[in-house]
Amino acid sequence: MPGPVFTSGERITLRTIEEADLEFIQRWRNHADVRVPLTDTDIRNGEQMDEYLEEQVSETGSINLLVCADAASTTDESSRSADERSEADRENAADEPEPVGEIAIPWVRDTHGSGMLMYWIAPAHQGHGYATEAAELVVDHAFRERRLNKVWAHVLESNTGSQRVLEKLGFTQEGRLRQNCFIDGDFEDVYHYGLLAEEW
Repeated sequence: MPGPVFTSGERITLRTIEEADLEFIQRWRNHADVRVPLTDTDIRNGEQMDEYLEEQVSETGSINLLVCADAASTTDESSRSADERSEADRENAADEPEPVGEIAIPWVRDTHGSGMLMYWIAPAHQGHGYATEAAELVVDHAFRERRLNKVWAHVLESNTGSQRVLEKLGFTQEGRLRQNCFIDGDFEDVYHYGLLAEEW
């Protein structure tokens, strides 16, 4: 069962990551459709996931959250808009969160007021706007409550879906890191995106 609610959007809640969530995270972080876009080549076993919880998720200053879709949005995403859902639907959804991904600002540099944004959504739940909504909530928290001046992200050239997420939120493509990652037997460029607090 995911942890307590950190913040909520129209169709998702962001919750703290608990030990019980590690199986879900391990399953999808090891899946090629998630691991490759994250440029994470390592396969993680249970012991490594325990270390992940202890060293990264529990690290002071970092933001690591589980993305959970409301039950109503996962059962009938195509036929009902967020405006059509009743308050009762929202309460029931909050009682039955379904993990669909993870979002984090794992490295916050307080001295410089900046942090790196990363996120992933399980393949079965991609294309429904969950990443965009989750990123909006976390970026808003970073600027309004953590008082960061800049949030940045790295995205593979081939990962057009993630590029769209960032551009919808107002991120600017600030540069290109040429042949920066080795993916599927070839080197691939990485785009550097950034967003300033004054632009939010």
